[in-house]
Amino acid sequence: MALGLFASAQNNGGTVTATITNDKQAPLENVSVELLRSKDSSLVKVGITNKQGVAEFNNIKPGTYLMRASHVSHAKTYSQTIEVQDGQTATTAFVLQSKNTTLKEVSVTAKKPFIQKLSDRIVVNVDNSVVNAGSTAMEVLERSPGVNVDRDDNISLRGKQGVIIMIDGKPSPMTGGDLANYLRGLPSNAIDRIDIITTPSAKYDAAGNSGIIDIHMKKDQRMGANGTLTAGYGQGIYSKDNAGTTLNYRNKKVNIFGSYNYAYRKGLNHLVIERTFLENGHSTGSDKKDNYNTAPVNTHTGRIGADFFPTKKTIIGFVLNGNFSHFTRKNENNSINFDEFGDTENTFSAESRNNDHNNNYFGNINFKHRFDSIGREITADIDYGQYRSNSMSSTFTQYYKLDGTQLQPDYLLTGHQTGILILRTAKADYTNPLPKDAKIEAGFKTSYVSNDNNAQFFDASSGTPVNDVNKTNHFYYDEYNNAGYLNFSKEFKKYSLQFGLRGEQTHLKTRQVKGDIKFDSSYFQLFPSAFFNYKLKEDQVFGISVSRRIDRPGYNQLNPFLFLIDVSTYATGSPGLLPQFTWSYELSYTHKNLNFSLNYSHTTNDQNIAIARFKDVFPNIPSEDNVTVQIPVNLASSDYYGLSVSAPIKINKWWNMINNGNLFYQKYNGQLGATVLNNGKPAAEITVNNSFSFKKGWSSELNGQFNSGGQYGFMVAKPQWGLSAGVQKMILQNKGTVKFNITDIFWTNLPEGDITYVNYKEHWHAHRETRVATLAFTYRFGKKTVQAARKRTTGSEEERKRAGN
Repeated sequence: MALGLFASAQNNGGTVTATITNDKQAPLENVSVELLRSKDSSLVKVGITNKQGVAEFNNIKPGTYLMRASHVSHAKTYSQTIEVQDGQTATTAFVLQSKNTTLKEVSVTAKKPFIQKLSDRIVVNVDNSVVNAGSTAMEVLERSPGVNVDRDDNISLRGKQGVIIMIDGKPSPMTGGDLANYLRGLPSNAIDRIDIITTPSAKYDAAGNSGIIDIHMKKDQRMGANGTLTAGYGQGIYSKDNAGTTLNYRNKKVNIFGSYNYAYRKGLNHLVIERTFLENGHSTGSDKKDNYNTAPVNTHTGRIGADFFPTKKTIIGFVLNGNFSHFTRKNENNSINFDEFGDTENTFSAESRNNDHNNNYFGNINFKHRFDSIGREITADIDYGQYRSNSMSSTFTQYYKLDGTQLQPDYLLTGHQTGILILRTAKADYTNPLPKDAKIEAGFKTSYVSNDNNAQFFDASSGTPVNDVNKTNHFYYDEYNNAGYLNFSKEFKKYSLQFGLRGEQTHLKTRQVKGDIKFDSSYFQLFPSAFFNYKLKEDQVFGISVSRRIDRPGYNQLNPFLFLIDVSTYATGSPGLLPQFTWSYELSYTHKNLNFSLNYSHTTNDQNIAIARFKDVFPNIPSEDNVTVQIPVNLASSDYYGLSVSAPIKINKWWNMINNGNLFYQKYNGQLGATVLNNGKPAAEITVNNSFSFKKGWSSELNGQFNSGGQYGFMVAKPQWGLSAGVQKMILQNKGTVKFNITDIFWTNLPEGDITYVNYKEHWHAHRETRVATLAFTYRFGKKTVQAARKRTTGSEEERKRAGN
């Protein structure tokens, strides 16, 4: 080691340089060098040595520091103290001793937990959970803290809908049923981690009133050629299979990666609905529906990309993604109709079949350039994606009297729906560090999204298909978005500040061919955000944040098509659906690993899914009294109050427990038809994850979750809970892993709820295939040397999320 020597340098603080050599006095490249405050060893900055073994730090405040250097093949070493003065350069040099290189194997005993609570997000490390082996992305989300999936596959976070689902930092254009199908076909072995972000900064798109769920796909970071092979089999009521591989080659000039995953799953949704129709508080009739829906799906997911490093400061890359799914759904519906006295009147049965293909393609070109060692950099992305759907459907209905004879002629409705959504986005972000631990970030984004949906329906009851003019439709949608943001942050000794302002300008045009109905609108909105953190002690931090956000309707939520579920139940979109705006506020307190946060938000034009009488929504279309429709609506407002707690507890060296809880109350205000809504309900969501580590490569998990239910617009959900367990064994010199798990052991994690209007009431419960036993195997091959991963975010975050709505 050597003491710091001083020479003249530039102003704006001092400069520190370190020269690192090995025990043979040769310069060491790619050594991680940390600049630490000498009084408390707190981290100031991190640098990497160049080919000459030199790391440099600029704009360092005057004071006393020391350095810590670490390298994968050398022992960690500390420098002597270094005194930094304004306008001076402090230099130091020290030697790293080589580790024993004769070891054939390195055993890593520490690993990331299944769930981590970081300062700005919750991280679900999917591959580090025994229970997640052989699951799908949707099933992992259902087991994640604060995430809930209702009977119609709508995803909510902390009891609030309006979640942005992102894939590798890019918002999925799919929402609603399309997004649910994608997530149910995406195997968990293709996922590295899931980030749950409840308070995004101005750098993110302003969409998502409840936050962002970012699903990160696997990409091997090891040097050289390497990869993984996975396979799994699951058995519930029906079988599930998956297999996949990731391949990666990395050297100092290029990183080439690719993956392929296949999944087959036959899912079940057994939905029972009891409906009552009212007039002046008295029943005018009721029915009971028993829907048994199975949906075998074959999914192929492929990904290929490369990063090129023309210089040490520049990276150019591309990514191509493809997802191809084939669904062959079958729904058997049996309905019993009752009169106003509760006596059986008649019955009908319907069998619906769908043959659906979803083919999605997405490409990204990205660029990153670092101007200097202090962190000044620019990134840019260009995205292009196509999402194509093709669905052939048929619904055959038979009507019966009580004696089993025919009540009326059979009804056969056939349909052919096609859709293509094309998104094009470009964005650029610039980061500029300032003196005294300050930083400015700025950027812009532009996007153009076009959507073309065509639905043709035919009444084929007579044997000759006749166009059904009430259901056949063609809908065009075009949306242009331009956005810019400015973000400022600064670190002080005891506290940190961040202020941001984002502006988004939107222009949209729609055209409904039926009736030649057109809509043209433009609006500009500002979205401020502010974050403040105060360090009470080294391990105690108090924080406060405020932000304004927007949720534009999903593209399919604006689609006016009438989709037949059965002859008395429809689903449709609403071209007049407005965006919702939310002000969110959060107070947080962190003490060591414990985290508490108080949340409040107020939303106007609250977007909600309503199930109402068809006549109330479409008074000009002829229908029977007992026909209902599911449609997105705007409520006047909603208010959310919440308390979140994250409490990791280490019971002993082999038992770790992670506890997460959300207590909240959400109140809605609005009106649909004659029903006025001004109500709320307290609710709780609790997850407990236990992990156990044993000798000889054995480990296990025992995980539980509880949801008390709550108010969701006009619906009140019932409580549900579940318990899952799993065990794993490392084999083949720790290159292989065998996992076995059972999810929802007691088959209790099943949704149920009530929907109430002045003239309509509904009770429903669903039996899904949540109890599944799975055996999975993973094999890792190739070199073990790891290089830091590149964080990639592209420009189409919000658009890719909305495409399925």
